[in-house]
Amino acid sequence: MTNPSRHDNKMMDLIRNTIQQNMWRAGAIAILRLISVALGLLYVKYYTSTLSIEEVGKFFYLGTMSYILNALVFVPVDSYMQARLSSLKSLPWPALRRLVTATLLIALIACIILSTPFISMNLLSRQDIPLLYGLASMLYLCSSIRNLLNIRGQANFSASMVVLESGARLLAFVLASLMWKATAQTLLSSSIVALAVEFAILIWQARRSLPFTQEVAPLDNSFHIIRTSAALAGGAASNTVQLQGYRVLFPALGHSNTSAVLGVTANIGAVAMSACAQVFSQLYLPRLYQSQGRSIQQYALLATAMIGILLILAMPISTFLVKHLTHSEYIPYAPAIGIGILIEGCNLLIGAYSIFLTLRQKVGVLFRTQLLGAALSLTACLILVKFNPQTPLLLGMGIALSQLLATALLGIYVYRLKKLEY
Repeated sequence: MTNPSRHDNKMMDLIRNTIQQNMWRAGAIAILRLISVALGLLYVKYYTSTLSIEEVGKFFYLGTMSYILNALVFVPVDSYMQARLSSLKSLPWPALRRLVTATLLIALIACIILSTPFISMNLLSRQDIPLLYGLASMLYLCSSIRNLLNIRGQANFSASMVVLESGARLLAFVLASLMWKATAQTLLSSSIVALAVEFAILIWQARRSLPFTQEVAPLDNSFHIIRTSAALAGGAASNTVQLQGYRVLFPALGHSNTSAVLGVTANIGAVAMSACAQVFSQLYLPRLYQSQGRSIQQYALLATAMIGILLILAMPISTFLVKHLTHSEYIPYAPAIGIGILIEGCNLLIGAYSIFLTLRQKVGVLFRTQLLGAALSLTACLILVKFNPQTPLLLGMGIALSQLLATALLGIYVYRLKKLEY
């Protein structure tokens, strides 16, 4: 006969071991993210010290063009792919290879088409096209494999790759700036080289450790993939215009300093929030996929609490951070660190809502909500660029408010939809 007391002791030991394992896992990921943040901040410090404000503004301009391409093609396909693969035990390598190859080809065509008007208006040179495409495609490949590894239980390895990426970007730009003239193009080129190194390691680890099969059947029919990806593309593109549009609009109209100042200071907060968000995502995102979205409320509540705590910790030392991480000319705009935290924190929540809506095949709501956010943000940018273009903080506040509204609307819709289901 089994001793109940002994059984209870075994159960308590199991619970205790599980808690300890999760704590160690969270601690390991947090340490890796802190290293990544430190390297990221050193990267910001180095390129803002090496490049002129005009070159920093140009870097943000070119980088934003690349991110727009990423949002139009790569992000939607990866969002669909991660949601689709979350329900599969084994991964069909031929189908994934075809999907990725087709995505890269479509992105190349889109890059050429979208760049043509900018080239004709002398807002972009032909030499910049390979940089825009190279950065977008390498970001897609690296983030996609990292996400897949994380969802499949390799959170520590995925986090270590982010550290590698941060360090490789810094090292690559330091070497490039010593060998050639430091420009926005040099910064972009060095980023592509660093991402290529990371991709080589990621693809080796994925092929070695993930359960790939040689099944030739497609993941879904082409119409379903295109329809889902198109709705996600609309939402991602709207979000990019909403948050990054000023980096194109203001330099194009001769106000690159405003774009650079807001970009540099808000980026400090965004880097810190992004690091926390990545730790959080690596701990809770696999569960969101595995539960097919049922844990969304817990995810959203914990994420909101984390955003609030980071704001409380960061704002009192914002001037100190800007003083020691950038030039003295950025100090008056230190409050933009809070803007960066808010915007990036909302992106964490929107990402979770996007997964939930993709799993529920309700991505049209995501597109419409983010389109509204983009319209509000763009309106604020146009008003400011016409009447008061030298106000980086006011510009950041307009963008942050549009982001908060879009996040709140999505959260309300997801809450009501989940309530109807259960």
